[in-house]
Amino acid sequence: MARKKSQVSLPGNDGRWFLELAGVVKSAPSPTETYTELEALEQPPAFVASESAAVTAGAAAVSGSLATGANGETAGDDTFVPVAPRSNDGLDDWEPDDVSPRLGRRGLGKWLAAALLVIVVVAIVLAVILLPRTVQNEADVLAADYSRSLTDLRNELPNSQAALASLTDPSTSPENVSATVPAIGDLNTRGTIVISLATAPLPSTLMFVPRDALEALEPTRTTMLILGAEAGGISGRLATTFTYHSTVPALFATPELPVEADSATTDALSVTLAESLADTARLVADLPPDPTFAETRDLATQASERYATWQLEYLDALRQGDTDRAADLVVELDTERNDITAALDVALGVVRAEVDPRIVVLAGETETAISDIP
Repeated sequence: MARKKSQVSLPGNDGRWFLELAGVVKSAPSPTETYTELEALEQPPAFVASESAAVTAGAAAVSGSLATGANGETAGDDTFVPVAPRSNDGLDDWEPDDVSPRLGRRGLGKWLAAALLVIVVVAIVLAVILLPRTVQNEADVLAADYSRSLTDLRNELPNSQAALASLTDPSTSPENVSATVPAIGDLNTRGTIVISLATAPLPSTLMFVPRDALEALEPTRTTMLILGAEAGGISGRLATTFTYHSTVPALFATPELPVEADSATTDALSVTLAESLADTARLVADLPPDPTFAETRDLATQASERYATWQLEYLDALRQGDTDRAADLVVELDTERNDITAALDVALGVVRAEVDPRIVVLAGETETAISDIP
């Protein structure tokens, strides 16, 4: 007859529940009651084991593990053996020695030196290639500016020649004389621009960079100085001519001068002549000294000095009814006017003969300078 296999008792299947229900055995505390009891217990003081105690405890722990029975239970379950944390064979306090950083830094330094050398070589190559091109570009920009300024000067010269023709023509009206002012100013402006460009310093470059392209502009700059100065000189001559041509007709400005007049007419003439005297003195003082117009200026100055006493004599002759004396004084003033005008006409002819060829020569030299710009 086969034996029944022994059945393994399951937890709680040992009949204890019946005994607990009958009151024979005290029931096991619940988890809540157990936690409450643990909280009520006083905690033991912290235990600090010395290094020797930790070693001893470690040895004891090893011995205890060897004494473990076959059923997994150790002898002396009630014994507490403190075990100190094990070290990692002394590796916790290990640090790299001084050799490793030196080796790392030395290798990194070699790479940095090599990179720096490459950068320097590339920079030199780029400088050798690009810097001369930069200098050439700067020279090209300056050459374009020089050409543009000289071209503007050349294109202004026909207007200057037309202004010269009007200024040196004795029959030109005061309105047409005044119309020459813009051309005179424009010529002076063009010449000033040419000079300013020629005197501006050339761009600076590094010592090892060739400056041939910039230095090739030096002859042009020298020529520009000459041409700009000549344009300024011509403009100055035109301005002086304008001053004399516009001033002389305004000298001794008087109404029609009678040889006889009543008291009221004489009194009105005295006021008009006094204003004319003041204007004439101011205009003569403003005449610029110029060898070509020296005779004109001298005659105007002398006539202005005589004009004050002339007025007194003329007005007195009118009040006294001395017609002969008044007529002689009128002729005297007219003669002085004519002499000044004649001297002016001669000076205008001199200016025309002098300045017209200068304008023509300046035009040709400007064209040559433009074509010679590198």
